[in-house]
Amino acid sequence: MSRKGWLIGGAVVVVIAVVVALIVVSVSGGDSSGDAASPSETQGGARVAALVKGIPQAEFAIGNPGAPVTVREFIDPQCPVCKAASTKTIPGLIKGPIKDGTARLIVEPLTFIGPDSSSGALAIAAAAQQDKGFAYTEILYANQGQENSGWATEDVLAGIAKATPGLNVEAWKTAKSGDAAANAVFASGDRGKAAGVSATPTFVVKGPGGTKVITGSVDSSEVISAIEAVS
Repeated sequence: MSRKGWLIGGAVVVVIAVVVALIVVSVSGGDSSGDAASPSETQGGARVAALVKGIPQAEFAIGNPGAPVTVREFIDPQCPVCKAASTKTIPGLIKGPIKDGTARLIVEPLTFIGPDSSSGALAIAAAAQQDKGFAYTEILYANQGQENSGWATEDVLAGIAKATPGLNVEAWKTAKSGDAAANAVFASGDRGKAAGVSATPTFVVKGPGGTKVITGSVDSSEVISAIEAVS
């Protein structure tokens, strides 16, 4: 069976465990705040549209491609701590160093909690093919359901796609089942292993002055300080 087949079939949890052997979930005591929204109740679209307005996006990234600092955010689509970071950490980063061109943020989806992680990661990767990976991720977190509850259904993920500003939903549906999306998810896993990621979310901040790693749902000021330190 191909790597894509493993991913779509749900066995990706085992495969990624090998590919990113050092990755474990740092979510003890966490909860993902209830059931996922139905497509008619999809939340977060307007908030994310306002957040990304006027900022360049490309694949999984948001921000100036020539920025001196790169921030890679390693996430799992159904990690509740990642959802917390979506509202606690990310907005301050976008409104500050991402918007002013100091840094660029790249989302790296990992898939080790369960099948909903795989479904969500493929959905993010499909949106990335239209340069909307970041925006889709943020709206996904606004609609996240309970871990391993089967919340990441086709209808819910399509609802998130419809709420993602500028995303062609039909093209997204086709891309989600293609080789490119699956390969992109595996590539994120490879980068997670190479970076020594051990929890989600993990922010790997790299610039001319070195690399700093921050884990968890932290105040945006902590990541901003890391960006300044490596600039």
